[in-house]
Amino acid sequence: MKTLFTLIYSWFLIVCTYFCLWVISDYLLDNSIIAFLFFPFALRVGILIHSARRYWSAVYLAEYSVLLLLIFSYPENNYFSIVILSLLSLPIVWKFQQYYVGSEFRRLLLQLGLIIGLSGLNGLFIFTEPFYFTFLISFSAGVLLIPACYLISSFLFGTRWLPLTAALVRKPVILRSKHIFIYIILFTLNILIQTTLPESFNRFALFYLSIPIILLAFQYGWQGALLGTLLNSIALMGTAHSFSNSEITDLLLTLSAQTITGIFLGLGIQHQRDLNYSLSRELAKNKYLTRQLINAEEAIRKDISRELHDEIGQNITAIRTQANILKRISDSVPQERVANIIEQLSLNIYDTMKGLLNRMRPRLLDDLDLPQAIQNLFTELDLTSHGITVEFNWQNQEQITLDHVLEITLYRLCQESLTNIVKYSQATYVSIQLVIKENITLVIQDNGIGFDKTVIADTGFGIRGMQERVSMLGGEFTLASVMQQQNIGEQGTTIRITLPRVSL
Repeated sequence: MKTLFTLIYSWFLIVCTYFCLWVISDYLLDNSIIAFLFFPFALRVGILIHSARRYWSAVYLAEYSVLLLLIFSYPENNYFSIVILSLLSLPIVWKFQQYYVGSEFRRLLLQLGLIIGLSGLNGLFIFTEPFYFTFLISFSAGVLLIPACYLISSFLFGTRWLPLTAALVRKPVILRSKHIFIYIILFTLNILIQTTLPESFNRFALFYLSIPIILLAFQYGWQGALLGTLLNSIALMGTAHSFSNSEITDLLLTLSAQTITGIFLGLGIQHQRDLNYSLSRELAKNKYLTRQLINAEEAIRKDISRELHDEIGQNITAIRTQANILKRISDSVPQERVANIIEQLSLNIYDTMKGLLNRMRPRLLDDLDLPQAIQNLFTELDLTSHGITVEFNWQNQEQITLDHVLEITLYRLCQESLTNIVKYSQATYVSIQLVIKENITLVIQDNGIGFDKTVIADTGFGIRGMQERVSMLGGEFTLASVMQQQNIGEQGTTIRITLPRVSL
């Protein structure tokens, strides 16, 4: 029963739409038979390929109902060729629907192939008009209405509709009227230009018609471009004032060209937008994974540091205790000397382990903020005893709280850079500038002897690790070094690091 009611309703709606489109076609072409190959032909094909086959009978019944009405109204016309073409298109559309699957681009290409095939078939079976004219009539209407049927079908059956519950009814309706308002203005200006300007400005009018198509294609992809071409077609056909074959041919060529161009322009824009969206998602995913990796690395460092501190620290304490016991119970000078050596060695091991643990997992970041932790590096590395003067400039005027991963990264970069300066640079002055604004900029500069960057690129695992850490967070790492023997006024090394800011 439900299927029967659906067939009846479908038949009624299609009859009304079919007849209205035939009236428009007959008004433009002034030929009741050829008018069937214009909008009615495209409507039938568009409905057939986007509906279930059990409803096809309603489509053909609607078409033949309109045909019977016209036969009674205009008995002098011969509609036999229209009936034959309608029947011949049935197996073609039947076979076509089996392959009508896949992406939007594939479906639109298949539609174009079907339109070309059926338009050629229409041109071969209509002998009252030239082949190119009949082909152009069918093709123009096909590229206009068949994608429109696809758009309506996707909207009605491809959209997930929410049930109309009380909670949904209470939600405010947000109307996005800006683009509609802009297009209404452009549409009105199109009609005014075509009706008021002299014929010498016709080319300008066609150029002006492309502006709303481009705007809608940029905003909504090929769907917006198709909407623009449909409304432009209404403007072009509504302002037509003569219907000679040459002018109708020009009109049909304009409709076809703007429709195909608009759809493929919209497809290109939509494809580029989808690629950008996919790339943005992948970048966000990579950033998330990078932060998880750095957090996992710091967690492992913390666990290893705690285990080493607890286990080795207890063993060293036990060794020192045993050495002290040995000194107290022994009266031999050599044994006491050995006990002192054991105690001193255990202290050296403890100091070395403490320094390594501090480099692996500095606990300062858990207790101090980032500027204080960086300043504490100057004391830990004992820069003063190495004759190095440090100037530290911290700029964070907006008092932005950084993400923990960024704080760890900035601390590690300063730690590695200062360690390299102490070991290799022979510098007497170091400048560290850390500026937090839209992005984070870290500049570390010394007046040391410099180095050969090509050699460091192959063997310097510290600098390579810094570059990889910055790259993982989507930042930029640049290094400039002027060697002492180059006899240039300035010497030393400058590291400039830029990181995207992630605030809490």
